[in-house]
Amino acid sequence: MAEIMQHITALADEIGPRPATTDAEHRAAAYVESAFIARGLVPEIQSFEAPRTYAWAYVLYHLLTIVSAVVAGTWLLGGQLLWPAFALSAITASIFWSDLDTRWGLTRLMPKGPSQNVIARHVPRARRGEKLKKVVIVAHYDSARSSLAFSPGMVGQFPMTFALMKFCTFAVPVLLLIKALPLPFVSATLAATIDTYTWYATLVVAAYLLVPLLINVHRELAMPFVAGANDNASGVAAMLGVLHSLVPEPDVSRFSTSQFTPVRHTAEEALEADVVPDGALLSYTPAGGRSPVTELPDDFNWVEPDGEPARGPQRGQGLLDFETIEFAAVSGREDTRAHATFDDGENWEAVTDAPADEPLAGLGSPAPREVEKPRRGLLGGLGLGKKKREEDADVKGWLGVDDGFDARKAGKDIGSWDQFGSGGDDDDDDSAGGLGWKGGWAGDDPIDDEDFAANEAARIRRRVTETIDRDFAEKEVWFVATGAEEVGTVGMQAFLEAYGEELRDAMIINLDNVGAGQLSWVTSEGMARRYRADRRMISLAKRVSREQEILVKPRAYKGLSTDATAALARGYKALTLMAFESTGVPVNWHWKTDTTENIEPEVVERVTALVTHMIREA
Repeated sequence: MAEIMQHITALADEIGPRPATTDAEHRAAAYVESAFIARGLVPEIQSFEAPRTYAWAYVLYHLLTIVSAVVAGTWLLGGQLLWPAFALSAITASIFWSDLDTRWGLTRLMPKGPSQNVIARHVPRARRGEKLKKVVIVAHYDSARSSLAFSPGMVGQFPMTFALMKFCTFAVPVLLLIKALPLPFVSATLAATIDTYTWYATLVVAAYLLVPLLINVHRELAMPFVAGANDNASGVAAMLGVLHSLVPEPDVSRFSTSQFTPVRHTAEEALEADVVPDGALLSYTPAGGRSPVTELPDDFNWVEPDGEPARGPQRGQGLLDFETIEFAAVSGREDTRAHATFDDGENWEAVTDAPADEPLAGLGSPAPREVEKPRRGLLGGLGLGKKKREEDADVKGWLGVDDGFDARKAGKDIGSWDQFGSGGDDDDDDSAGGLGWKGGWAGDDPIDDEDFAANEAARIRRRVTETIDRDFAEKEVWFVATGAEEVGTVGMQAFLEAYGEELRDAMIINLDNVGAGQLSWVTSEGMARRYRADRRMISLAKRVSREQEILVKPRAYKGLSTDATAALARGYKALTLMAFESTGVPVNWHWKTDTTENIEPEVVERVTALVTHMIREA
């Protein structure tokens, strides 16, 4: 929970509002990228151009529709502009429909700026011929500008007001067509009356569009951008929570190189730097890694040397201090006194009257001893004969045989491999019948076992993979943080355009507004057409929520488009997870109260657990 709130705080408070195509959005992308890198993934930045806002495009839609209704009356050129007005309103309605359906629209013609998606893949190693299932976790990180339509007094009716706006836009061309068509079997007076009232009805319908037109103008001129804690820092935090659950922490040693020598700091320096937690106990190891092994196992004692080499100066020997040594002239024998000082803690003085060509006893010269001449033999002179005999004795001792052991005779007594190691009734008896165990294969006999290699490989594979969660190891998980979602799901459309063919069979889970309210899976969504979520994904979410006892409910979403809307409109399998308040809209949706103080961390934890188990069970 602490990590989740840390991500939300970093995006909503430290970075703050993150409008599309702005520097703040770019900083948010960099933060998500650093979170991916910290988990050992290699993220990709997908750059694209996106409009800075959608509001001015909607203003044009409403204005063109209103103008079409007004100029269609008989007051202007006697009604000669009726058919051009109908054509203009029909074209406007069709483009508006396409824009709402995440296709091409006037939004694409608005002033643009740079935006980006941050994409990271967790791809486990697949067996030969194995096809990994692909799961895409999507969450947008940009935030929206506030609007009067999302004020606390109006947001509850947003689905109704938005549906009314669409109805009026599509009703104007229909009414103009009725007005333009001739009415057979009707008198001229009645036809003129019907024509007049039809135009009045068209004006009334078009007049409602003045309300969203003025709201959008006021939005762009006077309303601020929101911090976006719930919409959608919470979705990004939940996605990163799933990342922490699926992807293990990277091994720090993999990033270390031998180019730089490790810097060692004392305990005092660490405490002064304030990097040691209170109550912690520092334990130092060699900078190169683990502590060196100083003792051999018991069964390797035979390789220990007979004696330790001398280390450092010994008593009676030391380092000569040549500044204090006095030597007599080489040609003189009468004054042979010499003084020597040894740097080993004591000062020794050596005095001698020996001739200059004799060694000084006080300098620690070894006493002469009789040198034993090496015996001559086959390897005499090289000194290898004695060494070989010593090694043979050590090896025989380790194998447990004496000098009388004859390997050839033992081999004849064994006869075949079937009797190797079984010396009769008593295996431990090394007498005539028993040879004892003198080495060889330490496991089962594989010679006559045709399945030995396969069984041994399976055993090794089980040992290697016994700590691997196969449910996760068989999934290729994409983590996609999209930009420019609040200006028309532009980031998701760019992502599908670039990677759509690769993800045609993938399961796309969209996380949006999951920071507070009743967690739900969205059964249907869309601003123009209504797209139903993938049935298999709904069934999976239902089963996981029941088995894991995670409170999640189904709900239809009648608000704006999400990243899943763009995927569903293009035939992909997608599902949105979103939290709602009782009115059926997200909590603090596009309003100034969308801050970290109004986040419910347990809801984000719940959606993180739900997605993690969905990936496991997919």
